[in-house]
Amino acid sequence: MALRPVAMQAICLNRCSASVLLAASLLAGCGESSAPQASPPQARQHQPPLELSVCGQTVRYDKVPQRAVTHDVNITEMFLYLGLGQRLVGYSGIPSSKEISPQLRPWLQSLPNLSSQGMNLEVLLGAEADFVFGGWSYGFRPGAVTPERLASHGIASYVLSESCIRVQKRERVALDDGLQDLENISRIFAVSSQAQPRIDKLRASQALLRQQMQGNPVRPRVFVYDSGQEIPVTVGHFGMPQAMLDEAGASNIFADLNQNWQRGNWEDVIERDPEWIVIVDYGQPDAQGKIDFLLQKKELEAVSAIKNRRFFVMSYAEATPGPRNIEATQRLAAALHPDRKITVQPVELSAGELP
Repeated sequence: MALRPVAMQAICLNRCSASVLLAASLLAGCGESSAPQASPPQARQHQPPLELSVCGQTVRYDKVPQRAVTHDVNITEMFLYLGLGQRLVGYSGIPSSKEISPQLRPWLQSLPNLSSQGMNLEVLLGAEADFVFGGWSYGFRPGAVTPERLASHGIASYVLSESCIRVQKRERVALDDGLQDLENISRIFAVSSQAQPRIDKLRASQALLRQQMQGNPVRPRVFVYDSGQEIPVTVGHFGMPQAMLDEAGASNIFADLNQNWQRGNWEDVIERDPEWIVIVDYGQPDAQGKIDFLLQKKELEAVSAIKNRRFFVMSYAEATPGPRNIEATQRLAAALHPDRKITVQPVELSAGELP
């Protein structure tokens, strides 16, 4: 996310013909388990080339990657959620100020941290990576590491859908963007049969939330506070929290900003008078420190959310595209609309057996 001090740091199938025997074995595995597992060797091979639309461009993946690198905590959680931990040779973009789920932390302890901040092409080449999963302002930056530059070195990549607003026009952002990313990555790594049940669980949670929010007439005004004291960094019309607010029955006071993450200003916060403030918990100060700062900022004392102490905290990995978005949206809807008895369904993030 290009304006964040820390957060904006924020393919491919082997060309062989599939045998009838292999196709039968893959189909047989579809119903065996809903938990993500590292794919067996057979699932990695004998698949035709795959073409996907990535940021409005057709990208072809000619082989199944074996040595992947992920950038940023939410993207790493997406990859591990699909049971692909054994394909990782390293990760980057996860400093100590960003916390990965405790369920997934053991994976990182067994992998090299290639960079705590931005992507480094030399390091990626040194790790012999054949695939990089990142996003614009989630590791990819013009003039630095880009999908095109990686391709020139024979490294495939995939770009996080939410981040495509940095390079193409989009109509909206949606929770479905992250779900589509999960499905695309599972196709790239030829693990759809193992991963789809987990993605379907997320879709079922989303459908339940929509059912429970149906007919909601009230949309509280919300300010998403990411960081910044002199100038606040917030979410615009194309950031994942916008989609979360839409699903949770709320309105974003900075929905007129045409980016995903962007600078706002305190004058508009005062004038637009949010009834709730969503705090993105990462970096320094922590969530409580950010709340204390807002409460002590005298020009904000008449803002409804400040007067009524209405704060909702979500982690960085919940506020950026990843498997935790829907659970966080359920919690947000429950806080904003206690009368609707919203069901909160915790997401199971276990990545399966450790290597």
